[in-house]
Amino acid sequence: MSDSVGQYLNEIGLVPLLTAIEERELSQIIEKGRDAREAIERGENTAENRRAARAAARAKDRFIRA
Repeated sequence: MSDSVGQYLNEIGLVPLLTAIEERELSQIIEKGRDAREAIERGENTAENRRAARAAARAKDRFIRA
């Protein structure tokens, strides 16, 4: 078990923590993406909405990794 804990601690140290500013920026991107996904579901399948939805997915992934 201690090997697993050590491995976990080593792995979490590889990804830098987010700053407060980065957290706010990512949160805003995620919110815009949520709005864009809702718009797409309503039939507003624009390139801008698709880009915002993809950006939100990347932002969410960054949040999870950090």
